[in-house]
Amino acid sequence: MNKNSQQIFVLDSTVFIRLDFPGLQTLRVRKFMTVNSVLQELKDFRSKMNSDVMLQTNKLKVSSPDPLIIETVKNKILELDPKTRLSKTDIEVLSLAKQEGGVLVTNDLALQNIAKQIRIPIYVISGKEITEIRKTYLKCKNCKTVIRGSHQHCPDCGGEVKEYFSKENLSK
Repeated sequence: MNKNSQQIFVLDSTVFIRLDFPGLQTLRVRKFMTVNSVLQELKDFRSKMNSDVMLQTNKLKVSSPDPLIIETVKNKILELDPKTRLSKTDIEVLSLAKQEGGVLVTNDLALQNIAKQIRIPIYVISGKEITEIRKTYLKCKNCKTVIRGSHQHCPDCGGEVKEYFSKENLSK
C-alpha cells in the first residue's frame, strides 16, 4: 500500500491492542474509523487508553455500517466460508470498510483472509500479514459435488458432507 495515499482506515480491535502511535503518525490518512462494538471489545487498560486518546483528539470516528451492506457482506462471507468463525464485530468492521471504500487495518489473520477474498484492501500495523488465502468449501463424500452454503447433507444425493480447505498464494 502506498504510504502517501489519502485513505480511510477502518480499525479492528487488534489495532488498539497493539497500537503504534509513531507508526500511525507517518501515514497520510484522511480519516480513521471504527464501529462501536470494537470499542466494547476492548478490555485492558492500554487498549482503552489508545482508543480514548484517538477519540478525544478527534482522530477517530465511530460509525455504524448500513444494515443492507452488513447483510450483503454476511451473505458473501457465508458463501466463501460456510462455517465462518468471524464475530458480529468482525462482520461490522468489514462492512464499514466496504461501505466507506476504506482500508481495513487488522492483525487478525482470519479477518485478513476474508477481506482479501471480498476485495477489501488491508493494512497490518504490527504483526503478520497473510501470504495465502485459505478457502473453505463443502463436498459430498458420495457424489463429490461441491456445495455452496451450510449443509449437513448433500442437496443432490443426500450423502454426508465434509469440509475441505484450499490455499491460494498471494503474489505481491
